[in-house]
Amino acid sequence: MQRCITVAAALLIAITCMAQPQLAVRIGMVVGSPIPLSDIPAGSTGEAVPGLLGGLSIDVPVTDAFSIIVEPQFVKYASRFATVLDQQPYIDRVPIALPDGTVTTLDVSTTFTGVAVGAFDNNYLQLPVLARYALGSSWSVLAGGYLGWMMSTGSSATGTGTVGIRPEVVQRNLEFGNRMNTLDLGTQLGAQWKVFSDVSADFRVNYGLTSVFASDFITVQQRVHNVFAHFSVSMVIL
Repeated sequence: MQRCITVAAALLIAITCMAQPQLAVRIGMVVGSPIPLSDIPAGSTGEAVPGLLGGLSIDVPVTDAFSIIVEPQFVKYASRFATVLDQQPYIDRVPIALPDGTVTTLDVSTTFTGVAVGAFDNNYLQLPVLARYALGSSWSVLAGGYLGWMMSTGSSATGTGTVGIRPEVVQRNLEFGNRMNTLDLGTQLGAQWKVFSDVSADFRVNYGLTSVFASDFITVQQRVHNVFAHFSVSMVIL
């Protein structure tokens, strides 16, 4: 993590030293969800929850039409979901009473079949680095990538169903919030419209290349990617 931060800081300094940068304040909204791109169980549903985006935009001109944009920013990615689980690998934490009266917990590898209902609520510190090419006096296209660090999460999921071969229906905390991937790498594509000389509006599509879950989280075996649309307005301040 420290190495990533050092590389990002060095990149930011190097880019801003290339030419006289333009500094803007950027604020907006994001809509989307972390989703698996394959093996989505039949009957699963999701609902986007709008999130906040805010930060700075540093636009460094390279030519009259081409520039590099660096944007340190905060972004909240949130959504609600319900998904079907069919014989999903699962670690059941079974309380065991010992002879001395104390209680310990035994981790049992088993399966879970039922429905999981929950929400993603992840706060990221994000650093997009984008190339901007002006198509004229008003419109530009944007393309690049981003590096993100998860600052905090309120993600959670509760499973209702059966564990292993036992017939009784139970509820279990599926521990989504404890098994998130703190590193988020991805791409951004979009367009920018210059509304006034110092005010611009952006629309972008954000696609995460890394899974939002830790690689050793066996309950969710498929890769789940952040897929979000960003809508924002920026105002030049320097």
